[in-house]
Formats: sequence, C-alpha cells, structure tokens
Amino acid sequence: MDIVSRQRINLLIQLAEIKTVKSESPAARIVKRVAKECDFPDKDLNQLLKSPEPIGTFGALSPNQKAKYIYNLGELMASIKFSNHKTLLCQKFAYDLGYSKGEFSSIVNKVQQLKEQSTSDSSQEEAYLRITA
Repeated sequence: MDIVSRQRINLLIQLAEIKTVKSESPAARIVKRVAKECDFPDKDLNQLLKSPEPIGTFGALSPNQKAKYIYNLGELMASIKFSNHKTLLCQKFAYDLGYSKGEFSSIVNKVQQLKEQSTSDSSQEEAYLRITA
C-alpha cells in the first residue's frame, strides 16, 4: 500500500462522511472500489473509517495521481448531494490539484454522464483517463 493511495482514500472517506465499512451508500461503494483497486487492506480501511487522518497537501503528486484524485472527487460529486460548504471544499481541492472551477465542473458533468450510461467498475480506470486527459 502506498501513501498516496492511503491519502486519497482518507480524503474520500472524510468528504463522504462514511462511518462504517458496512455502509452501502453510493459514496461508500466508490470508496470501497478505490480501496480495492489500490489493494488497500480492509484492516487499514476500517482504521481510517474509525480515525481519519489529517488531509495532506497535493504538491508532490504526479499528473497521473492528480488525475485519479480529481476523477474520484468528480465521482463523489456526481453520486451524492453535497452541502454548499462541501462543494466549495471539493472545488478548493480541485484548484489545489491544478484544475480550475470550470475544468472541475466539466469533469463532474462527464462523470455524471458516464454514471447514467451505467459504466461498469472494470472500465472505471479507462473512463477516468478519458475524462481527465
């Protein structure tokens, strides 16, 4: 397990306000899928759920890592209704990752369109590459 994946999963957990690994909300399914894709151990996922870590900075991320972050933020925004405060927080994270408000809105819209087309989990990786390219 790498630290970047851990930080990304931690961020998603905090934004989605997931409290238990047994949750079946759309946001929880996203977090679980990301954890599985990252080979993130269930024990560590449970630990993060019980005791989230502080959200770190994004400066040292590679362009590919930033694209994964922004895609996952877009997934959350497209899957659950956030308060205005959380929406602004996601926009701030997008800005910190190097994306403008307009670019982030476009990504969220594209993710929403993919979601409506019932894209399978197996093609999520290709989808994020198309959306964030």
